[in-house]
Amino acid sequence: MIKHLLFIVLLIGGIYYYWDTRPVEHGPGVVAPETPVQEATYNADTFAYKGFKITPKATINLEARVLSIKNYYFDKYADLIPTDVVVGWGPMSDERNLSSLLVRQSDRSFYWEMAAPPLEKQQMWQHASNMHLIGSTKAVRDKINDLREGHIIHIEGYLVNATSPKDGWTLKSSMRRDDIGKSSSELVWIKSLTIL
Repeated sequence: MIKHLLFIVLLIGGIYYYWDTRPVEHGPGVVAPETPVQEATYNADTFAYKGFKITPKATINLEARVLSIKNYYFDKYADLIPTDVVVGWGPMSDERNLSSLLVRQSDRSFYWEMAAPPLEKQQMWQHASNMHLIGSTKAVRDKINDLREGHIIHIEGYLVNATSPKDGWTLKSSMRRDDIGKSSSELVWIKSLTIL
């Protein structure tokens, strides 16, 4: 009897977990058409957050589709940035292009797995980004934890550089749309996050 109850509880828990974390589907078509807008901030004041120094470098206003999410627990940035997301806009928000590839995240970067590119590779890279997310408030951090693959999100905040005086490292945000590789990720201080 106890085994049957335990099985039922585990089954219900598994169904709930799948339902709560399953990817969101939209069907064919571009669902986030606009290119992110950023504007440089000159001489912005550095401020402290959780023992880190944060320096805004540009404002960012972004609407994009979440392509992949990865949580980090043990690397040197985890206390500041527990979550990275890969987002896409324009053609990289269209399920017709996304259905033929897998987005993989590892070591704070991302890469594609695909039999054949759905678009020219340069176009793919220019319409997607790996973002290290810093939630400015508990409410924003809770929303980051609620994100699922396929969500359309709107972010307002800053691209920032971050320094750990304690551990001696500095992480700089990319400021370009055409770079590739580990230094191409954006470090984003999120003032507002909306799941559309």
